Amino acid sequence: MPALQLPVPLDLSATLLGGQSFCWNETSPGEFTGWIRGQPVTLSVRHRRVVWDNPLISVATLERYLSLDLDLDPLLSAASRDPWLPHARETHPGLRPLREDPWECLANFICSSLKQIIQIRQINERLRRAFGGPSRDFPSPARLARAGEKGLRQCQLGYRAKHLAATAKILVKQPELLDIPDTWATERAAEHLEQLPGVGPKISRCVLLYAYSRWDAFPVDVWVTRLLRQLYFPKRRRPLCLEDWEIWSQKQFGPARGLAQLALFHWYRTRPGARARR
Repeated sequence: MPALQLPVPLDLSATLLGGQSFCWNETSPGEFTGWIRGQPVTLSVRHRRVVWDNPLISVATLERYLSLDLDLDPLLSAASRDPWLPHARETHPGLRPLREDPWECLANFICSSLKQIIQIRQINERLRRAFGGPSRDFPSPARLARAGEKGLRQCQLGYRAKHLAATAKILVKQPELLDIPDTWATERAAEHLEQLPGVGPKISRCVLLYAYSRWDAFPVDVWVTRLLRQLYFPKRRRPLCLEDWEIWSQKQFGPARGLAQLALFHWYRTRPGARARR
């Protein structure tokens, strides 16, 4: 099987099952089965090497998907004085940011509203089984547009089916909407994605962070709001709005604030006594 010596620590469980991607399952201890760029694959870490079973996935593709080419320390240097981030990173040193497929990432997060991570993974699996064909690849916008809201509701999406079907229909006619220029500021890119049905500030920033490598995208959901208020504003009564969080996170964590959020979110929700949900 193909193998790659790891240049950095890699925790596959934290990375693949922590809420960035929803196509992975731990099929046996230490082995994770899912898809990378439309290819089914099983990954494991053995003796400081990552091993996979699909030779159609190149070393370069795997390195990019798991961001093994990314040195996180200099990116997060602006947040080195933060009181919590170093502890979060020390607790989970092998957590890596993923580089997901933009369409699948967008569809996943449209389905994520009021859902726990395990439930979103179940939705992803149902969509693959119902519309992914024999290979169970993630269905294209055209396939989901043909299924329509009624067909998607059969995958237990509930009201989210309406948004996913509508977004799929738009992307069939305008696939270029997912081609976001690198020259655009992240705020402009977020507003661009938020034109799509069911996409708000949290979803747009998750997609930008996990599919477009916009490390300054700072998603704020119920869990993130809870951890930020508990850790940084324990005595504050008035809630902060999105603009407040944007300004504060930039000052606190710098241009890689999305990576800081990823580390803090995973540490906070998996700490002893926490309920693992999104």
